[in-house]
Order: sequence, then C-alpha cells, then structure tokens
Amino acid sequence: MRPAADDIDARRPVWKAFSALYLDTDYRREVRWAARAAAASPYAEAELQAILLHEVHPVLRGNLRVPAGVWDGFDPDWLASTILRRSRRPGWLRLDGCMRGYADHLWRLLAPRIRRQRRMESPQ
Repeated sequence: MRPAADDIDARRPVWKAFSALYLDTDYRREVRWAARAAAASPYAEAELQAILLHEVHPVLRGNLRVPAGVWDGFDPDWLASTILRRSRRPGWLRLDGCMRGYADHLWRLLAPRIRRQRRMESPQ
C-alpha cells in the first residue's frame, strides 16, 4: 500500500466515508454508504481495513468520547491534514490500539458489504 501522503486523491473519498462512522449520530445509517464508497476505491480489502484502523480511527476516535461531538460531518481538509500529520509520527507514538474494539466492529460490518458491492459491480 502506498503511503497516505503519496495517495491523497484516491484516499479522500474513503476517509470521508469512513469518517461518517465516527459522527455523533447513529453510525448504522452510514455503513451502507461507507461500504459503497470503499468498494468504489482502488484499494484491496486489507488496505481498506488498514485505512480504517490506522488512519481514520486514531484521528476520530476522540469524537466518540465527548458528550456532544461532531455530528454534521468532519471538514475534509482538516481530516486529510490531520491524518497526514499523524502518519509522519514514529509508529510508537501513534497509539493505534486505543478504542480498537469500535473500529474492529465497524470493519466486521463493512467487509461483507464491500465484498457484496464489488461482486455486484464487477462485469459478469
């Protein structure tokens, strides 16, 4: 997988779709849309999982802990710059594992939908 800094244009739609799962709303309404956006991306399933777990989740997990978090959408420029800034840190400073259960849960919902969407879109 290419580093995020070398692949911003392809990642932005995925970051935006996955970020909707971290809003202070019912994430279940966004799962279908996020899976469609992920399926339309050029990334393999393992790469999509890494983007969720190591790029989006660590940046947005804090929104899940505040009483009145962001509910109307994250600014895409802020999201991209924050993910890119974080990606330049040494791995031991990233703390990707915090609240990892939520990201794992999201991936269990997304993965089968992404597969199904790709099967439906692939030429027969």
